Amino acid sequence: MKIIMVKKFLEDGSECKKCIEVYERIQKNDELKYINEIIYADLREPQSEGIVLAEKYDIDIAPFFIVEKDNNISVFTSYMQLRKEVFNTEPEPEDIEIEEKRKVKDDPDEDLYWM
Repeated sequence: MKIIMVKKFLEDGSECKKCIEVYERIQKNDELKYINEIIYADLREPQSEGIVLAEKYDIDIAPFFIVEKDNNISVFTSYMQLRKEVFNTEPEPEDIEIEEKRKVKDDPDEDLYWM
């Protein structure tokens, strides 16, 4: 199995705060060992590998995960979903909190959406 995490850099060069939060949760939960590659969708570079992948899979949110297993590809836009379906672990309260924040698309301070 191969897991690719796609994170986002904003126009000012900073990393999106949700990408940071999710990455920290992955580290805390000792799941970084399952992530084979981290790719960036850099909003300053429209042809960056992460943006190309986002367009290919019709994803408009970061971070997201591409899981390749047995010649099948699944895309997860939710860390909580990834934990349940790939890592076979139940979400913790912090995971649920991150997921709830992602649902607020009209938050003017939110930087996870880019399309």
